[in-house]
Amino acid sequence: MLNKNNPQFLFEDIYSNFSPKHMLEENSKSSKDFKYDFRNSYPAPDLLPVSNVLKSLEKELKIVGVSKNLYPDPQGYLPFRELISATLKTKRKMNISPDNILLTDGSGQGIHLVVEALVNPGDAVIVDDFVYGGTLWSLRRFHSNIYGVPSDQYGMLPEKLTETIENIISKKQICKLMYLIPTFQNPKGTTMDIQRRQEILSIAQKYEIPIIEDDGVANMRFEGEHLPSIQSFDDSGISMFVGSYSKMVIPGFRLGYIVAPDNILKMIKIIKGSRGINKLSAFGVYRFAIDFLKDHLETLNLQLKSRRNTILDTLKSNFEDNTLAKWSTPAGGLYIWLQVNPEINLKEIRDKLNEFEVSYDLGTDFSADGSEKNSYARLCFSGNSNQEIKTGISILSNAIKTNK
Repeated sequence: MLNKNNPQFLFEDIYSNFSPKHMLEENSKSSKDFKYDFRNSYPAPDLLPVSNVLKSLEKELKIVGVSKNLYPDPQGYLPFRELISATLKTKRKMNISPDNILLTDGSGQGIHLVVEALVNPGDAVIVDDFVYGGTLWSLRRFHSNIYGVPSDQYGMLPEKLTETIENIISKKQICKLMYLIPTFQNPKGTTMDIQRRQEILSIAQKYEIPIIEDDGVANMRFEGEHLPSIQSFDDSGISMFVGSYSKMVIPGFRLGYIVAPDNILKMIKIIKGSRGINKLSAFGVYRFAIDFLKDHLETLNLQLKSRRNTILDTLKSNFEDNTLAKWSTPAGGLYIWLQVNPEINLKEIRDKLNEFEVSYDLGTDFSADGSEKNSYARLCFSGNSNQEIKTGISILSNAIKTNK
């Protein structure tokens, strides 16, 4: 039996306080399913291309032969890395060698590996004031000091970023990392324009702060054109990039990748060791990306656009008084960001609506400083049908209006 009093047993030291109490409470409830569930940030089962993925896996297995079905290359299936390299050049204007790409168990593992490689306890890390909860988990796991920077509809504000960095320097802390989601930011759904991307990069270069750019859902774009990545403008080697095929193919495959310069990739490989990702997942998604992905994304994005329009139309029809609530209008992705008047408590409303089979994520779950933000919510439109969206959002809207 493990003796928790043994100084080598560090679990409690590492995990006891890394997550705010509210997150521990909410995690215990997360397994419950709701009919009108706006928490699921991945496409609904009816949008998943299961049949074509199975065909793709069978085809690739026949092509590579039995001899290739052994333990995976720790860096990942080379043909897939070559395909990712070519795709990034076309869609993100990035010139990346396959040797600087490492396949991961979803984009979240790539983020976690970078944090583990670069961040020591007490180091400062910069994020948006509201940011993806999985990244907050990793940052808290390594006991970093997290600084949230305010943003507008174009992303992180450059002047506020500079103020934050100067504040970190004044405290004699070392800023080890800046985490950004420039396209369809999670949870807000906003997108940085090219000028903002260049401004943020320039500040990071000035202060020599590495950037990790999360591109997880950027291919789920149904309006406008793809934008160059921040990394594509970087001539200093300060930027890293993570992407994912999980949500645009089959989420359960958990297949992502990280792009990093040689010095950081070397550290990541040491941390990751010989544990490569599931080779069958790589085979299936690689062949699917060649044979089916273009057509699948066109179909998927049309469906997502329809569901986004439904949630926006339903909110608009329910809130003629737009002083009570406002929301983002993303050009892609899987979610919108809802903000209500400060006196309205969306946590209390959610607790009451559970009996009506309605649920959603609170702003608190994405709060960089861990404080309660109960007048904000992320509403995912990707996991429900149009009719479910209309019904569920109408129930939520009525509850908000009667609690004003």
